[in-house]
This record gives sequence, structure tokens and C-alpha cells, in this order.
Amino acid sequence: MIKYSLIIILTIGVFSMCANKKSIQFEFPEKMTDSIKLVNQAYAEKGLALYRVSCAKCHTDTVKRREVIPDFTSEQLSNYEFRIANKKHEDNLGETQLTQDELILINMFFNYKKKK
Repeated sequence: MIKYSLIIILTIGVFSMCANKKSIQFEFPEKMTDSIKLVNQAYAEKGLALYRVSCAKCHTDTVKRREVIPDFTSEQLSNYEFRIANKKHEDNLGETQLTQDELILINMFFNYKKKK
């Protein structure tokens, strides 16, 4: 009986943690076709996953147990494409840690992420 109670409590805990992580909403240009939106959403979701692995520890806050991802400007994002613009990023995000293609996916995530 205790074993089943523990399993139920752990299951409820896991689901409540997942519920606190609000899904990311994306905004695409109105004239973009639905098929292109689907492709870009898939790229943006890959970019989100890469962001969480490579960038979130420094750039994401937690407020009331909710993930708060910043809204970067286009200029700020372009600086990440050129790693030399920021010595810290050049050291921490070298080509061996994050490829140029992966940076492009992260940029796609931020370009299509619904702004606060």
C-alpha cells in the first residue's frame, strides 16, 4: 500500500512540475503559408531545445517557478552569430560547443517566439 501511495505522489509531483512549464507560443507573419509555418515551427522548437541546453543557464530567469526567457532584439541576436562580439560567448560558445547551424536555429526560436 505504501509503495502505491509513493508512486501516486511521485506521479502527481512530476505532472505538476510539467504543468508549471508553460509552452512557448510562436508568432509567424500572416502571409506565411501554413506549410512554411509548420517547418519554421519545427526549426524554432529545435532552437528552443538548443537554447535550453546551451544558453538558458545564463539567460533564463525563474519567477514563481515559471521559466522566463528574455526577448532579444535583432541586433542582440546578430551579436551571437558573431561570437567574437563578446569574449565570454566566444569562449563558452565556440564552434565545438555550438555550430553555426545551431546558432541559426536558436535565432529562429527568438525571431518567432511570441514577445511578452
